[in-house]
Amino acid sequence: MSEESLKLLAEREKRINDAIALRKPDRVPVWHGVPGPYPSERLGITREEQMMDVERSLEANFQTALYYQSDMVELMPPIGATLDPLGYRNLKWAGHGLPANSGWQFVDEEVMKPEEYDELIYDPSDFMVRKYWSRAYGKLAGLAGLMPLREGQGYFAAPFAFAALGTPAGQEALDALRVAGAVGLKTVTALAGHGRRLAEAGFPSSWAAMAQPPFDFVGDFLRGRKGVMLDMYRCPEKLEVAAEKMLPMAIEMAVRGSKMSHNPRVFVAIHGGVEGFMSLDQYKRFYWPTLQRLLVALAEEGLSPFVLVEGRSNSRLETMADIPAGKVCYWFDHVDMRRAKEVLGGKACIAGNVPVSLLTVGTPDDVRAYCKDLIDNVAVDGGFIMGPSGQTEDVKIENVKAMVDFTKEYGAY
Repeated sequence: MSEESLKLLAEREKRINDAIALRKPDRVPVWHGVPGPYPSERLGITREEQMMDVERSLEANFQTALYYQSDMVELMPPIGATLDPLGYRNLKWAGHGLPANSGWQFVDEEVMKPEEYDELIYDPSDFMVRKYWSRAYGKLAGLAGLMPLREGQGYFAAPFAFAALGTPAGQEALDALRVAGAVGLKTVTALAGHGRRLAEAGFPSSWAAMAQPPFDFVGDFLRGRKGVMLDMYRCPEKLEVAAEKMLPMAIEMAVRGSKMSHNPRVFVAIHGGVEGFMSLDQYKRFYWPTLQRLLVALAEEGLSPFVLVEGRSNSRLETMADIPAGKVCYWFDHVDMRRAKEVLGGKACIAGNVPVSLLTVGTPDDVRAYCKDLIDNVAVDGGFIMGPSGQTEDVKIENVKAMVDFTKEYGAY
């Protein structure tokens, strides 16, 4: 690593960490979001390749970082390469369920039946392998025939434990796992090298570990949005117990990922806890208790939760202030940023929220005016990171460049 790159890396890390810790850095930090259209328009790397080709995807991310020169680099990992051989049902992307130039789209469906809550709560790991995997991954249906994993101990159990893997469906599952495992190992190894390459060029990675809010683990991947909404009325106690069961798993996953990557920032995406899906009372009962304990636990581990709040959440701001000061960053999508600063200033860093719509259809002058307002009214006294309001898949390159460059020029403290 050159002396200049080492200096840049240290400066950028300090700038980000100062903002999260509610200190005033030398200037407002800024990041450009995921690569968006830059790889396809400037580098000739298609949207499908960004999801399927590990080498080209990471090269696109690196070249995009060099172009924008922002303070941290966000990455949508090329997970399609691992998901495709497994026949994953809940995600579509370019060339795989969507047109060639599309981004990616989550497919909401009910994977777990309401009467299966007790099974999930009793033994989550067994449920994940035999029920969730066999249903969410089309090629892993054969795993449904396995005996409960908790009953596989001892040599007498061996014929019964592994018999299902000898069936045609079991053999298909093993073949799919072998292919996905090879690609997954290649991807994980490449991601580690990519993080080092970014650091050597002077760029911190935004985050490398993730944590799912416990409610969303149930609502996103198991019950589906409709199912979990009904569960708040039909079986609220079981939903609460299931979220409690998911909490230590979410903490463990985040801590392990941070230790592996040596990156203290943990990405947390809020989906079900926003206005329009649940009331404030429901938020306080079903969503916030486990989310709050997740954020506190990560802070106590010395980590910095970077929480993407996808949706309107003005009514939640006072509740969201119940966190350790200077440990959490809230990345807001649709929120009154001035009010967010009023309520959360002194408690949490605020990030965002240059609208993706503005970055898509506006002009560079429009973007600069929006950024100026955020710097003048929200970035006061630090504790603020400039960035897009969400995933920058179809934005104009010149608008993202204007956001980054203007913030670097105008955002000095």
